This record gives sequence, C-alpha cells and structure tokens, in this order.
Amino acid sequence: MSLVTDAPAPNFMVNLARDLCVFATGVVADENAALFDRIGQELPFTMFRYGSGDTYNGWVVPDNWRVIKAEIRRDGKLLFDGRSHTLGVARYAKSFTGRLTWEELKPRLVTNPDLPDAYVFHCMWQYRPWAADWALSVPYEIYRDFGPGDYEVDLQTEYLPGEMLVGQHEKRGRSDQTIVFHSNSCHPHMANDGFAGTALLIALFQWLAKQDTHYSYRLVIGPEHLGTVFYLRDMPQAELDRMVCGVFEEMPGTQGAIKIASTFLGGLPIDHAFANAARHHAKAYVPVPWRSGAGNDETVWEAPGYEVPFLEITRSENLMHPYREYHTSLDTPELMEPAQLEEMLTVFKQAVLSLERNARVFRNFDGLVCLSNPQYDLYMEREDPAIAKNLPADSEKWGNLLDSLLRYFDGNMTLLEIAQKHDLPFERVFNYLKRFEAKGLVRLEFEPMQRAPARRVQRGQT
Repeated sequence: MSLVTDAPAPNFMVNLARDLCVFATGVVADENAALFDRIGQELPFTMFRYGSGDTYNGWVVPDNWRVIKAEIRRDGKLLFDGRSHTLGVARYAKSFTGRLTWEELKPRLVTNPDLPDAYVFHCMWQYRPWAADWALSVPYEIYRDFGPGDYEVDLQTEYLPGEMLVGQHEKRGRSDQTIVFHSNSCHPHMANDGFAGTALLIALFQWLAKQDTHYSYRLVIGPEHLGTVFYLRDMPQAELDRMVCGVFEEMPGTQGAIKIASTFLGGLPIDHAFANAARHHAKAYVPVPWRSGAGNDETVWEAPGYEVPFLEITRSENLMHPYREYHTSLDTPELMEPAQLEEMLTVFKQAVLSLERNARVFRNFDGLVCLSNPQYDLYMEREDPAIAKNLPADSEKWGNLLDSLLRYFDGNMTLLEIAQKHDLPFERVFNYLKRFEAKGLVRLEFEPMQRAPARRVQRGQT
C-alpha cells in the first residue's frame, strides 16, 4: 500500500462538499434521492430503504415532512417568511394558524444573537415525532425588530409517507474482516457538520480503491442515529461479526485540533492506529474519552448486541459548542479550509496503513546483536556528552526504543503498541523493523484485528 496514489486535487473535498450542500436533505426528504445520485457519481452505492412508520426499540422512521406556508405578520405586514430558507421552520413542525401576542409568540421563535444573520437548525422533532409542536427559526437581525403587539401566524405543513435512505459502498479486501467508516446525510446545506466529512470519506475510499488491502472497507452514509438504528437492525449476524471496528467522522474542515473520542473499551488497535496517526501527522491532536468529542452514531454501533468498536473523529472544540457556526445556516462550504481537510485525510490514510501493516515480531537469533556493526547497520545514534552528533530531536526516543527493542522480538507486542509506547510514528517503526527483517534477524507476522462476536437477543425474547 502507498500513501499517495493518484491523490485528489487539493480542492476536491471542498468542491464536493459544496455540491452536496445544495440539497435540502433530512431523515426523510424529497431531495435525499438527488443527494445520493450525486454521491453515486463518485462511488457506487447499494441503497437501503426504510418506510415511514417503521419502528424499532422506540425509534420511528418519520414521514416526509414539507412546509407549505410559514408566515408571520403584524398589522397585515409580512415580517418573516419561513420558506426563505430550509431551516426557517423547525424540522417536523406541525401546522398552526392563529393570532398571538408577543409574549405568546416569543417562545416559538428560535434565534441566536451572537450570529445575527443565521438560521438555527431546530432538529429534535425529526427524532421524536411524538413530541412535535411548532416553532420558527428567525435570524436575530429580523427577530430584533419584533416587539410588543399582536401577530398573525400562518404555518402550514404536511406529512406524507416516504422512505429513509441509507447508502453503503464496499471496497473488498483479501479478508472479509471489515472496517466501517460512517457519515451522516440529514443536515441540510451544512458543510462541516457534515457534508465535508462525507466528501472526505469519499476521497478516502477513492484512494482505498487503488490499494491492495487485507481488510475490506465499508462506507455507510445515512441519517444520524435513525439510519444506523434500522441499518443495523436488519444486518445478518454473520455480516455483523465481520465488522471488526469503525470510525464516525464529521467536522473536519475548521481550525480546531483533531479530536479523537475513544472506543467504549479503549486501548484497541483502532484506538492506537488513529492516535498514532494524529499524534504524528496533525498540527494539534486532542484525545478524549468515549462520547466526549461531539457525540454521534458511535453509540448505535457500540450498542449491546452489536458492540462494534467505534471511534468518533472531529475537530469539535467543545462538547456542547463544537464550533461557532454549528447547527446554523452559516455552516457553509466557505468555512472549509482545504489544508485542514487534507490534514484529516492524511491522518485517515496513515491510520489505515498502520492497521494494514501491524505485525508481531519474532527473532531468529539469541543474545545481544551489535546493531552498529556494518554487517547490520541498524544502530540509531543517541546523544553523547563527548561527541557532537547533531542528531534529530527525537533521537533519545529512538535510543530508548533500542534499550527494549530486542525483548519485543518474542511477539509480545505489536508494532502499533511499540510505536505508541515509545511515542514514535508507526510508519517509521515499521520501516525500521523491515530493515531487521531484510537482514534475516526477525520475521514479521501480520496481526489481524479480532473482536468477540456480539450475541443478539432473539426477536420477541424478554
């Protein structure tokens, strides 16, 4: 496998995110099919469809919701038209027509004084259709002109049967063991959260398509939580058991540090691979515990009966406030910084390479080998108080590694574990140990990931 193979143009991900942000998507929405048609121009997808009203564990596939009219008037003058933007009406809001005082209307208006020209994304009711009421999202620059008085509200919405769409793309490897990458599709027009994440994973899979891999790789794109709930509900047990781990990715394009929330158990190869890649290939990296990043579909993948180890990777700055424009109409492709997207893509590629190359090392010798002997030429120089060697800054890390390295040749640690323990980039450790192998000193045995099969409760069993 190679890191750079027909790399996409620098702005590929931004341009693709811009294309995907055109569509007024949702959990169930008229333009979801057009979104997947555009995604299908980049990779072939198998589509899964779930009808409105389908239920599982209390989750409900909602109807296809549309806004017919959404006007606020005072003294007959139109003050706000909620159809001026996809986010202008709270998702899945019910119809309401009537006359309200300012004090009655105010709790029904969603706004943000810190982002005066933004429409705020009110999305809760698409996940809780039983709780739906009505509300309008009004930019503060309009909202501040409201005040005491009587208002006429004419909000007309409709609910029609529809389908929730989940797309799946697979890159087959030599093994059926599968690593999953996942992105959401239900945030209309929003880039960082998350069509830039979708674009990044598409770029990753276009690179993977040119690689000879041990693992198979699966890309899943669908509505947040709901799509994954129903997608996993219908997955056969044998197929589920192939899923050795996965990554949910969003928020890749802003200035925050790369933040990696661990799998539920932590300390697994997928944890080590992405931690090592981010530590050595990103300007800034913040490791956080399970569910402490931004929080998303990793809870569904790791739910009991599935238990697929899943990371979440973002640039979320704060759990409750991931970035300034979060969940608003200001989350546009113009926010995306190509260099940040490229850095995130590099981290993903490096992590994949380390999982594909991870191995245990077994020695073909006894005793201490003189690594500085020209026969081997494997010694890594370290500082000497009597000799100026002008060594790299990490020379002492390599020296510390050599103090222990030969003991690792009994197969008691993987290359990833060695790299993590000594805070060194995986690919350099791998290349160094390949030199030992070339000298006949060791053999490297690939270490495939394993996970215990999850046991599902039989349908109808209590």
